[in-house]
Amino acid sequence: MKKVFFKSFFTGLLCFSAIFAQTANEIAKKVHDLPNGKTSSSIISITLVDKNGKNRNREIVSYTMKEGTTDKTVLVFKTPRDVAGISYLSYDYPDKADGSTVDSDSWIYLPAMKKVRRISGSSKDDDFQGTDFTYDDLGNRSLSKDDFAILGSEKVNGVDCWILEAKAKDSKAKVSRRVTWVDKKTYVTYKGEYYDKQNRLQKTLICENIKQVKGYWTTQKMTMTNVQSNHKTIYEVKDLKYDEAVNTSFFTVSALERELVK
Repeated sequence: MKKVFFKSFFTGLLCFSAIFAQTANEIAKKVHDLPNGKTSSSIISITLVDKNGKNRNREIVSYTMKEGTTDKTVLVFKTPRDVAGISYLSYDYPDKADGSTVDSDSWIYLPAMKKVRRISGSSKDDDFQGTDFTYDDLGNRSLSKDDFAILGSEKVNGVDCWILEAKAKDSKAKVSRRVTWVDKKTYVTYKGEYYDKQNRLQKTLICENIKQVKGYWTTQKMTMTNVQSNHKTIYEVKDLKYDEAVNTSFFTVSALERELVK
């Protein structure tokens, strides 16, 4: 009788876990697939705050466009003078029909060297130009790179959220897992935690000024804090426009090299 009980118990537990994991995958996909317009343009104000509270300010112009199933993004630093002209281009592709990963293509142009450098897969967990956001944070990370689980639910600023864990399948990944608090109704992220290779908390993310702009849920302020180095980066989105014409010639490596993106 005891054997039958335990067999039934563990069979039920495994079935429950499978359903739970499937639900986590569905939530992750809805977060991943949140609509963000066919095109967008904006100014991004960046504030870097060091451990002594000293601020450095930067400004980026951002353009995005969707071409078929490919999401293209170009970012160009406008100020201050020491980083002006540095530009970044990325192409994010959907996963293949069999669920396998298609790595994004991304490049960075450094005007001081007059050279475009490709960002390899191993470098995408590196910090983006002195900020606390990685290259991977700038794009739409492939769902097939992670295993997902729901850790529970919790309210953030009165909003009922899923606590969603994304654990990197690559054991060598610099960010071993990401935990995000996702609005159960809109699937917008309200906060996050990022863990290093040793599974130590490395960074925290706070999302603010979340609202609909032309029908698209938009986070207009993000603060990423590296709790290990006591350094943080504040992104604030300004002058945001969706579904308006953008210069499609900006989204090429040649445009970076010729410094055409304005």
